[in-house]
Amino acid sequence: EQTIQLIQDVASIYQQCMMEAASLTNEQLDKVVPLGRREVPARAILYNMVAHPREHAIHLQKVLQKTGSPASQPSEAQLILGAAAESFGALSGLIARTSDDDLDKEFEGHSLRKVLEHVKFAYGLYLNGIQQAKKL
Repeated sequence: EQTIQLIQDVASIYQQCMMEAASLTNEQLDKVVPLGRREVPARAILYNMVAHPREHAIHLQKVLQKTGSPASQPSEAQLILGAAAESFGALSGLIARTSDDDLDKEFEGHSLRKVLEHVKFAYGLYLNGIQQAKKL
C-alpha cells in the first residue's frame, strides 16, 4: 500500500537523523549549517525535528476533516494505537540517547538489554493476540 510505503520512507530518514544526531556535542549544536536555502545552528534542526511532525500532524488532521475522510473520525482501536505510537516514541526517544555501552549496565537486576528484550517479547505476544482477535 502506498501509505505504508510512504510512512516507511519517512521513518527511515527519521531513523538516520536520530542516529546521526545522537552523538552531537554541545559545541556541534552551535555550528551554523545549511538547512535548505538558509543557514541555522544545528540545534535549530533538532528543534525542527520536535516541532515539524506536530505541526503536520495537526495540518493532516485538518485535511482529513475538511475532505470528509473516515480517518478524521478514528475508531477506538485507532485512538488507542495513536496513543501506543506516542508511547513507543517516548521509549524510542529515550533509547536514542544511549549507546551500546549502556546496554548491559544493571540496576536492581535490570539492564537496558533485558528490558528491551522484555518489550520485544511482549510485542510478540501482542501481535499474536491481535492476529487471534482478527480470526473471530
